[in-house]
Amino acid sequence: MSMPAYIELGGIAVAKNANLTINQDYFRLGASTFPPIRMSNGDAKVQTVWGAKIRTVITANGWRSSPFDGLDLTQPLLLKCGAPKTIASAANAIALPTARRTDANFEPYGYAVVNGSDVESPVVVDSDIATVTVVPGATQYGVHYFPEITVYAQLNTSTNIGEVEFDWELEAEEI
Repeated sequence: MSMPAYIELGGIAVAKNANLTINQDYFRLGASTFPPIRMSNGDAKVQTVWGAKIRTVITANGWRSSPFDGLDLTQPLLLKCGAPKTIASAANAIALPTARRTDANFEPYGYAVVNGSDVESPVVVDSDIATVTVVPGATQYGVHYFPEITVYAQLNTSTNIGEVEFDWELEAEEI
């Protein structure tokens, strides 16, 4: 049985068993004013031209160097992310982004909040709506999903020759 890819860029995968410590951070991209602009009456306004794009930084450290050196990073590439993002709601039916992984082991999964604690709850996905199974006493529901986005990327690498240890960082912005 093959190990599922943890992350994948341009069809090149990093497996879960790659002997690497991998971290992935997400940042929201958008063209909007922040802090808000103040009107003459003191009201705050945020002007948004576009938004809801993702910037992500993936860092890795361990015994395996980056497998992405052979990719043409001047071209858009498909990035299958390994860290989940979460959408929470008071309702158990939650709209998911279409730009998400659907491959095995990366399906959306859900939870309900009962008495201030998360309780795992099964999810059924129909198109882009995830329905979390109702849990008695739940006050909130949530779904974790894994983004799959087309990006421009930049790769930085470093090698500790004495320890034979590799560090690499992949910066990517959604197109």
